[in-house]
Amino acid sequence: MTNNLRKTLFVSLAALGFVAAAGAVNAQTANAKTYARVTSNQKMTTDPTSRNVTFNGGNAIYTKAGTLRGARKVASTTTVRKLANSSNSRNNARAYRVATTNRGSVYYKVVTYDGAYRGWIYGGKSQASFGGGVSQYDTFKTGTLTSDMQNSTYNIASPGTANDNKTVTYKQPAWTQYKVGRAITDSTPYANTALKIDQVGTRTREGDQWVHVYDPSNVNSPVTGWILYSGLKQVAAPVADNAIQINLVDPSNNTKVVKTITITRNGAQKGTNFGTNSNGTWSISNSDRASILNQIQGALSGTTYGLDNLSTAQMAQIGQATFGSSINLPVNTVTNIADNALRINFVKSDGTSLKTMDWAKSGAVKGNAAGSSVSGSSLWTLASGDLTDVQNQITTALNGTGYQLQASGNTLTANQQDVIARGTFGTQVYISVVPTNNETSTIVPNVTINGVSNVLKAFNSDATNNGYDTNAVLTNVPTTATDASTVTNLSANDILAISKNSDKLTKFQTWFKTQYGDSTKVAAVNALFANSALSQYIFDKAQDWDYGPGTNGTSFPATAIANQITGNAAMKSMKSPIYPKFDTNGNISWHQGNYVFNFANSGNYGSNVNVYYNYTDTPLTTN
Repeated sequence: MTNNLRKTLFVSLAALGFVAAAGAVNAQTANAKTYARVTSNQKMTTDPTSRNVTFNGGNAIYTKAGTLRGARKVASTTTVRKLANSSNSRNNARAYRVATTNRGSVYYKVVTYDGAYRGWIYGGKSQASFGGGVSQYDTFKTGTLTSDMQNSTYNIASPGTANDNKTVTYKQPAWTQYKVGRAITDSTPYANTALKIDQVGTRTREGDQWVHVYDPSNVNSPVTGWILYSGLKQVAAPVADNAIQINLVDPSNNTKVVKTITITRNGAQKGTNFGTNSNGTWSISNSDRASILNQIQGALSGTTYGLDNLSTAQMAQIGQATFGSSINLPVNTVTNIADNALRINFVKSDGTSLKTMDWAKSGAVKGNAAGSSVSGSSLWTLASGDLTDVQNQITTALNGTGYQLQASGNTLTANQQDVIARGTFGTQVYISVVPTNNETSTIVPNVTINGVSNVLKAFNSDATNNGYDTNAVLTNVPTTATDASTVTNLSANDILAISKNSDKLTKFQTWFKTQYGDSTKVAAVNALFANSALSQYIFDKAQDWDYGPGTNGTSFPATAIANQITGNAAMKSMKSPIYPKFDTNGNISWHQGNYVFNFANSGNYGSNVNVYYNYTDTPLTTN
């Protein structure tokens, strides 16, 4: 058809009304765009911490679901990818609403922790789990406390008001939970507070290490919270009145503290000497010597320092130490350990060294741990091949010495394996060994309270305490509450003295009501006093806690232990130290735990054997 013919036909059709306008020959019919509509829009009610999300980078954030009419971009896919890859926890996000469209698409309303971006993002086709442009996100990863963290005491390094993650404490590590902020805004009042660590972990985005700290002397202290580990400084722990602190120092630098141990003695009085003086010569008992040496060696495991024995001069130094104070004790530098080797020291029951062996591992790197931690267990383990190798070498090393790893033979116990596994190549560890000849077994009393059994420690009752617990439980009591010249740490025995003076008692009760005048707080204080007293039994010279001797490693029945206890009146029934209970007005009642023998375990000569007592509480009518 020619162009002239087409024009003629178009004019004819237009005249007949079949064509609306001359310019419509190339027109296309356009359908109006159809938009999705929301069929459900709800606030999310699941645990907020389970709604922490990150972005997958393929979807933008909109003012409303992206397929709705009028939806505008809040953040482009480029911006969203930057948020997803951010190394700043402020860019963590929380989902808090969920919507579904008539097309079956799910959208989540999200907000970044810093509030910079808030809007809707595609979340897949199901509300059962996050999908589409978002994924569930763990903002913080918990870790495992090192022995140093568990056993050390800390201060905040630079107390003040700075919100810099290392000056004040936080309810959660900063920016790891939405709108969860600081625990305190000024750490100045806590500049000298002795803090302990009970949790550790890292922020996922930054990878920096955070620790949870608390004040063990005040269960209600506001300072409890999270802080960067780098914001703390390690300090010497306050020395209890009934303890001495031994600072293990570098032999060439008396100010360089390698490790610290604390030796506690029930009933000891502050200012008295730890040891005895005979004709001008100070000394300590053999049992104290063995116990202290074992603690020193345990503390030095995993370091390049050691101590195989206590010299006469060192024992004299410890003997002269006074309770409530500390001393510096030089230890030895360990030398000639290969970078790929771990030195294993075998220690006898008296704390002295039997012999030493170096376990070398091909390819091991100095400073790396010999083993690894195990999920759900506090004990570390060695890889199967390493365990076999080190076990074989230990068996060879102990052959002919008259000693073995445990009463039942030359196999590493779980605790011994833990010590070796935690050791780092290029350093040394200590593990205990036992003789292969006749041995006695120590009977260890346990008390069962509310279904939980705990080991009891001996308490020496004398004229200075008359059976009242001497552990300092109520700490940092102001002088105005006690008429003392210094801040007071109070035991049950101290409370007794206060209760006998009406003026002091009135002042104490006034302070107590202000500090602990509600049922929750007073219950916590009562629990501290009860837990302290009920972890002890009053020692009697008639008690005999040794059984045997017998051939090392051979077994004995539970009835043998039960007969020894039931035949000894001082062991068959025992008492705890006396302790107070308070009401919210500070009124005091006195209580004592009664322990009655229940049953004993069987055991093997040379190993401890547990016995168990039932507990009842007895209110006392007089002081």
